[in-house]
Amino acid sequence: MSMTNKHFPAPKFRWFMVWTIFFPLFTFQLAAEARQFSFFSSKGLPIKVLQQNEMPFVHAQLLVFLDGEKQNYNSLLISQLTFMNMFARELNLPSTNLLDSFFRLGNDYQVEQTPEYVTISLNFLPDRLAAFTKLLKEIYTYQSFHLKKFNLSKEKYWSFFIKNRDWKKEIAFLLAYQQMVGNFYFSQGLMVQEIVNSINLAQLRSFYLKTFRPDNSLLILKGNINPYIALGQIERDLPVSPPAPAKNKKEEVTPNSSRRIFVLNSTVSDAPMIYWFDEAPAMSEADYLPFFIGNFTLFGFPGGRIYQSERSQFLLGGYKVSTDIFSLKNFTVFCNYLRLNYNDLENFLFLVDQERKKFSARPVVKKEYLDALNYYLGRAQVETGNFEYGMQQVIDRFQSQPASLSQPPRGPELVREVTFERVVQVMDELMGYKHRAGIREKGIIVLIGNANLIMNALKIFKADVIELRMD
Repeated sequence: MSMTNKHFPAPKFRWFMVWTIFFPLFTFQLAAEARQFSFFSSKGLPIKVLQQNEMPFVHAQLLVFLDGEKQNYNSLLISQLTFMNMFARELNLPSTNLLDSFFRLGNDYQVEQTPEYVTISLNFLPDRLAAFTKLLKEIYTYQSFHLKKFNLSKEKYWSFFIKNRDWKKEIAFLLAYQQMVGNFYFSQGLMVQEIVNSINLAQLRSFYLKTFRPDNSLLILKGNINPYIALGQIERDLPVSPPAPAKNKKEEVTPNSSRRIFVLNSTVSDAPMIYWFDEAPAMSEADYLPFFIGNFTLFGFPGGRIYQSERSQFLLGGYKVSTDIFSLKNFTVFCNYLRLNYNDLENFLFLVDQERKKFSARPVVKKEYLDALNYYLGRAQVETGNFEYGMQQVIDRFQSQPASLSQPPRGPELVREVTFERVVQVMDELMGYKHRAGIREKGIIVLIGNANLIMNALKIFKADVIELRMD
């Protein structure tokens, strides 16, 4: 769907200017690279080690992949309740060897679930490597599902689910993902207590045995660690898994997002939240950065087009749009979100719609391009100092099937391939020509708040209402 751009010839000096501005950032990033090692344990566990001896601790991420079959209420609840019963600190009575092992390592861990995998992240000191490998054994040999704790997790499902997390954004993302890939998390209601009550303990045990396997996982270690000693200790403590159960062949996920607006009816008495989701190329693809630049041109504070529009003068005073990016197996989801008054909801939707359409007549200009690059590279420089930097690249490469021998550039390296002309072309392909051709706009929009007030505020835009009950 490539389109030749004839309107923006490239000045010959363009990359001299860009590299003059950003070369120090590339130097910083390259200097911070960790040495990478890849192993495959005899028990079937893939291990990636990012050795960075300047770190005073070790950061570990264990990814356990979820079944690629289409989902439903029960499958989502079974996985969530399994993770609660295994990892929730509030449910450690009677205590389990697993949670006691986390406690001995410092208790600095968190568990996060996406539609594709669950990530168990923790930090520990280098001299606690032996305790960490014993913790891995506890994860893969867990036998402490307890009926009383299980019933408590069902009774207090919502209070456990929303604690210490941005649960509104998480629910909105699950709904957007379901719409993009055709799964069926949501229909008439959302996690109502009757559905929670229908889950039994045997379903959790079955899910655990099928899912928590070394050959269905990926372990990433980063920090002050000897990769060969780590491999030896993991080999010593990791249990041998029973034969892998037969799996249906996973179908490649093909995003099919079209414009849909959903209202999740919440009784929480806050101002409504609006989440605008767009499907974008995977982070490792060449078109990812042009999309990032286009999104920043639209939503970036304070110079984004929605803030500069005349319509925003009565609407966005005091408001700022935040952006989160979710990296999935073969595509990326951009989530732009903010809290608005009920009376401003439709005005905001209309404002963004109009500014997106203007990309067809008013492409990205040079200043917007450089501002977005400056922000992107500045953020990349900050991330190189983050102990989690480099983890997502490892996950992306592991999940690409088949793995490419020469991986596409990512992060600051992408800038060398993303010219101003390419940004203009990609944004025209993604947004501009659709409006000229009368093709329906894409994007999943989720509004969370009082459904009656939201629906009364929407005059032009039509929405589907889903009941968000927290009883």
